[in-house]
Amino acid sequence: MSEKIFPRNLTARADRQVVGNPVTTRLESGVGNCFPGLEFDQRNLDRRFFPGLVFEFISESDSPTPNIMRGGARLLNLERRDPDLNQANNPVLDPVAQQLRAALQGEAGNAISDGTTTSFWYLDALEQQGIVIPLFEIAADGTKQPLGGAVVWRFVRSLEPGLVKIKLARRTAPAETPPATIEVELNGWRRVFVDDRTGTIQSVYQPGELTQSLCSPWQHDFRDCGCHYWASNHPDIVLGEDVLGEPTLPSGASADPVRANTPIDWLRSDRTPASRASALGSNRDNRPFQMDHYEISTRWQELAIVLKGKEISQIYRAPTAESANPYANPDELAAKLVELAGLEHVLCLEYLYAMYSLLTPAEIDRNTWPKLGDDLTFVRHELLLIAVGEMRHLRWVNQLLWELDHTGILTGNFGPALQVATEIPIANGQVRPRQLRPLDRATLTDFITVEAPSSGIDGQYASVLATLRQPQYPESLYQLAGKIIADGVEHFSKFSEVQTILSSYDRDSAPNNFVPPYLRNITPAPSDNAEAQQALTGYYRLLANLGAAYQSGDMEDAGSIVAARQEMIGLDVIAKQIALTGLGIPFF
Repeated sequence: MSEKIFPRNLTARADRQVVGNPVTTRLESGVGNCFPGLEFDQRNLDRRFFPGLVFEFISESDSPTPNIMRGGARLLNLERRDPDLNQANNPVLDPVAQQLRAALQGEAGNAISDGTTTSFWYLDALEQQGIVIPLFEIAADGTKQPLGGAVVWRFVRSLEPGLVKIKLARRTAPAETPPATIEVELNGWRRVFVDDRTGTIQSVYQPGELTQSLCSPWQHDFRDCGCHYWASNHPDIVLGEDVLGEPTLPSGASADPVRANTPIDWLRSDRTPASRASALGSNRDNRPFQMDHYEISTRWQELAIVLKGKEISQIYRAPTAESANPYANPDELAAKLVELAGLEHVLCLEYLYAMYSLLTPAEIDRNTWPKLGDDLTFVRHELLLIAVGEMRHLRWVNQLLWELDHTGILTGNFGPALQVATEIPIANGQVRPRQLRPLDRATLTDFITVEAPSSGIDGQYASVLATLRQPQYPESLYQLAGKIIADGVEHFSKFSEVQTILSSYDRDSAPNNFVPPYLRNITPAPSDNAEAQQALTGYYRLLANLGAAYQSGDMEDAGSIVAARQEMIGLDVIAKQIALTGLGIPFF
């Protein structure tokens, strides 16, 4: 018999992304699906919709005693020490809180705590802003017919933040309609689930409470729910654990780019290191090699813990933060962020230009190069993902600037920052000029160099992170800058993997005029090229739309962002067309 596991961490209430927790543990990242839910069961939030009381939403089919529990919201528990009953600093809710606290500690509380195996208290009616919602129907014989749990929950879910009155009624066997004297009315308010200042989950919710009704490894339905449904507690594919002594990057990823980017099946039955081959392309292909229903019930403890997408069996140790000198003042930090925005922008353009220099799979002679078409599909996809990552970094840097400005600590005007840098840092304080080049061996080496950990653009963020670590800056900004650095290490690993794949089609002793079979030597289109002019006009409109969104601080500004995305789609079409003629968009 294994020792009982007690939840000891309270990270579910953290106001930041916690290492090891998937992004879906943040309420704002939830898909919004419910009943029971993807990342958490949203019914578990509404169980505590009324301070001091905990309900359970049940249907008639769930009831062990149908003649009593005919469905609805049954009172599960009375919690007189609910922290929300203390609203001393809230001039609106404090008088209501005092009245509710007194009621729950007095006659009303004593009455509703009298629940036995033959009588249960149920939510009977809701009232808000003068509108009464009865939670029952009147049958032809005049008796109350309670609504089902799902219907009652929907009404509870629809309550707006603010004052609310509830009526509780006790149902006693064998009649479902209790006498009018066994009813209690309480005045309170609809609980708000997160703190309006920090965004953290209210402390009344205990660790594990929001996921307590989801699938568990020892349940059969966990076996067949793939990542498309139970993504946060049942990963589909993961990265394998590092072998002891294997070289790793500062991020903790394997230094071997293939190992670092090869997904394996998390549910594989063979758990030996030799079994860590790449997962196959579909659920059907992987199914014969996975744990079956009986195995999932007996071997669930062998399934690996996954942190940052990687299996881990040892104690997790966070990477040591890189030491760097912080900037002297907020304005100096903001000036550096403007510079970094220019670097992210120029790298995005260089990567996109290089991607369009690759042949499409349809242009490959499969007889001569049987695997090249598939390799190009992969490489073009990875390059696009990296370029999109740089776009995301550009957005995040502008968000940092906007947040700094609105804390009131800047004396100058530093944003939006959408310029394109003219030089790119590499190693040892050196720089190289920006260049639009096809993805030959030298270009790919330069891309790997600039994304290398602790050098190039990654090293440029070290002092930013050291500055934002100081207490005068909001912690959320430190977290955002950390995401940029982590993303950059991933870019390094992906470029290294691209280099491994393409090297098999290159020649170590190739002449200067050698063109690999995956490449077209595109050159920037001349200024009088009509398609290039059309592309540049669209590119400038794209920047104008991004500037409008970043200026207001609304990074998801619907109108401007949608318009910018439409321009990106147009640029992609033109870039593919002119690449066929040996030309590229002359971004600079």
